[in-house]
Amino acid sequence: MPKPSRPMNRRRFVTLVALSGAAALTAPLSRAAAPETKAAGPRAAGRRPLTPAMRREIANQEKSLAEQLETIRKYQLPPGSPMAFVFTPLRARRGR
Repeated sequence: MPKPSRPMNRRRFVTLVALSGAAALTAPLSRAAAPETKAAGPRAAGRRPLTPAMRREIANQEKSLAEQLETIRKYQLPPGSPMAFVFTPLRARRGR
């Protein structure tokens, strides 16, 4: 029988979240534009090939997301404006 898993500590969780975010940012944006190869192996074997309509929709969504991000990044906050949020760590509950 496998051992019961220990709960993940906060430091490891935050590290995993940061690494997955970095991986998402460095991954290619368009998988639909990537050429399909036979070297994809068994992972791609069960998938249906992308249709032209699916490729158009993916491109449309990527374009829409890029426009939204551009709008957000261009927005100038006035000096002295309040912060969006403040991180306040909570004390761990002991002795349940």
